[in-house]
Amino acid sequence: MKVFSASTLKRMVKTKREIKLLEKSAKISNSCIKIIEQSLKEDKITEKEIVHRIRKKLKEQNARPSFRIIVACGKRSAMMHPKPRATDKLITGMGYVDFGACYKGYRTDITAPFVKGDIGKKERKIIRTVLQAYKIAITSIKIGMPCWKLYEKVDNFLKRHGFNMFHSLGHGIGLKIHEPPTIGMPKKLRNKKRLRWERLKKIKFQEHMVFTIEPAIYVRGLGGCRIENDFLLKNKRLKNLTDSNLIKV
Repeated sequence: MKVFSASTLKRMVKTKREIKLLEKSAKISNSCIKIIEQSLKEDKITEKEIVHRIRKKLKEQNARPSFRIIVACGKRSAMMHPKPRATDKLITGMGYVDFGACYKGYRTDITAPFVKGDIGKKERKIIRTVLQAYKIAITSIKIGMPCWKLYEKVDNFLKRHGFNMFHSLGHGIGLKIHEPPTIGMPKKLRNKKRLRWERLKKIKFQEHMVFTIEPAIYVRGLGGCRIENDFLLKNKRLKNLTDSNLIKV
């Protein structure tokens, strides 16, 4: 679990100006989803070419990538941060595109899962389970709910279906790509880290928080699926800022 400084924790609840900038950043990110969909429909498209097209679309809107864009398919998608982040490999099978826009310093974060062509029964189960976990997460969030409780609920669901989640369920966004709240739970903490956890576990969902939700399953030697969107808590309701969904071609 990422540990944040006191100054960063203060940025957990966004101002009206910050929310406006994040909404604009999210709108720019959403415009790239069509680029991904159109690209995947092509007979021959590489991971690197999708990265190039996203970067171009962001630049046209006076934005830049929030971080190094990831495009991974097949066995490469079994890694949350594959190296290299994109290759000359022709895209086929199950995979994901992880990207975001940085607009006037404010960063959004999306992961668009996709299926290109035929996949097997195991891959279909992975995708189905991730989408179910995502729905559980976004329908369970309430003001005042401890953030780690949401992680626990989704993690327990995945375990019942024979899977593990290897990273947090989500995180705050803003001037940095990872800000509080961390929607996760550490497995092992000792000494000073345990004291930090005692502080972080008190963090609850609040009005004007902006954060991601990103359940995922990775199976070595097979592949993985992750869906990620950005949300704003406003007027006690969860508002979608980004519109990623499973892309099937």
